[in-house]
Amino acid sequence: MKGKKGLLIAFEGIDGSGKAVQSGLLTEWLKRGGRTVIDYTYPDLRSRYGDILDEFLKGRIPMDEKTQLLTFAADIMKDQEQIGKRLARGEIIVMDRYITSTIAYQCAKGVPMFDALRLVKMLQPIAPDAVVWLDIPPALGVRRRKNRKGKRKRDLHDSNLRLLSKVRANYGKLYAMKWLGRKWARINGKKPIAEIHEEIRDLITPLMK
Repeated sequence: MKGKKGLLIAFEGIDGSGKAVQSGLLTEWLKRGGRTVIDYTYPDLRSRYGDILDEFLKGRIPMDEKTQLLTFAADIMKDQEQIGKRLARGEIIVMDRYITSTIAYQCAKGVPMFDALRLVKMLQPIAPDAVVWLDIPPALGVRRRKNRKGKRKRDLHDSNLRLLSKVRANYGKLYAMKWLGRKWARINGKKPIAEIHEEIRDLITPLMK
């Protein structure tokens, strides 16, 4: 798609907020419009880092919060060169979680946010053109995750209401700062799926001009 603008769109939110559903719907819509779209999901279960994180999330290996921060960040940073090239070619990158999740979750576990933000600044990840924060109450996320099917239907985070409340609060802080993303949108994740999708389309359409 020569001459078209590349975009990086990151979906964020606590477990059960609807990131996979909405990122998938956006990808399908963009492809129908003739755009080249590449999906990334973190943790990346196809990578060595993702293997380690999957074992941790299933409770099979211990990992302190600082090691979690570094491993989640490494899993994301490994793709940066490839992503940069794709953006330069005018492709659209849609992410189910980005490094914002790493900050929100690991800082909820005790890593000082100032230190985590300083580390990420040093890593210099590509800034998203839009961060879509699907905001829901933690109790709703827990209920949704109980019915989830698939490769990682349960993990250490998805039933911990206290942790998810802290994570949601951290997303709120990052949203207020408009951290890293060029544009942030806080969307009520309790709305019907079709209504949320339409809101996201309205957000993304002007960015493609």
